[in-house]
Amino acid sequence: MRKLMFVAAILLAFAPATSLQAAGPAPKVIVGVTPSTDMALLIIAVKGGFLEKEGLDAQLQLFDSSPAALQGVVAGRADITENTEPPQLAARARGGQIVQVVTGYLSGKLNGFVVNGNVIKKPSDLIGKTIAVQRGSGANYHEAWFLSRYKIPADKVTIRYMDAPDQIAALARNDIQGFFSWEPFLDKAVDTVPGAKIYSRTIDDGFSFAGNVVMREDMATNQKDVAVKIVKGLIAAAQWMTANPAEAGKVANEVLHASSDQVATQQIEYLTWPGDLKKSMAAQEVRIAQWGAGMGLFPASDPKKLVDDLVDPAIIKEAAPSRTDF
Repeated sequence: MRKLMFVAAILLAFAPATSLQAAGPAPKVIVGVTPSTDMALLIIAVKGGFLEKEGLDAQLQLFDSSPAALQGVVAGRADITENTEPPQLAARARGGQIVQVVTGYLSGKLNGFVVNGNVIKKPSDLIGKTIAVQRGSGANYHEAWFLSRYKIPADKVTIRYMDAPDQIAALARNDIQGFFSWEPFLDKAVDTVPGAKIYSRTIDDGFSFAGNVVMREDMATNQKDVAVKIVKGLIAAAQWMTANPAEAGKVANEVLHASSDQVATQQIEYLTWPGDLKKSMAAQEVRIAQWGAGMGLFPASDPKKLVDDLVDPAIIKEAAPSRTDF
């Protein structure tokens, strides 16, 4: 008996330090999102508990727009968010200490071109018309791609730069005859503006955007264990979304506030959720960087170096090496 009590006392002597270490506070991660379909992965990673399962205290921080969420990360008010390539390139080019760590989604259908269908029936009908786009967004790149693809001289079309939420009302007033944007604004325009129709989506015009999760660079560098857990949680969330789109729509709609869970599911299915980081993504990003620098959207004397500085494959190499070819 005395021997058993002695052993128990030895075990108890070591137990407090071990249990205190295990029970320490979970690292806090602030996830910047907006009520927009392109943020569904991040919303589900938090609301679905995927980051919590990695031992993280993940909290959503709502912003008015995707660019605002990105600026929140740059300013240190959030740790991660997600955007298409142009805004993230611009932020990095202007000194934002951010890195891309995983591709959350590929969008062939999320972005598109909405027109007054009574006025614009073919690409050449754009000549002499006014179209809107949010400057520096992925939609801005789609607009430039569209005009080039269909050989519409840029000086024959009036481009008005306005925030995405304002474009629907402008179309209804006939201030513009079309706009390049993303969901949910495309479907909302068709539902609320007489004569509005979706002329094309990016996949119809020959390309897809990559929505990359961007992280504070100091987190990726100085809290690599946390960064790896974030990427693991996001990959698990992406796999679950792909296998369970209806359930994903329900969870995401707690923040998206679409007219129904079914509508949220439909919009989620406009995207694919790869949860990887590929060289092909970076190659496309170089082309977008060349376009953005050429337009004067951001300074970049060497667009490839800008992309190399922005894309950080080290985290996913540790979290899921089979999901990257870097």
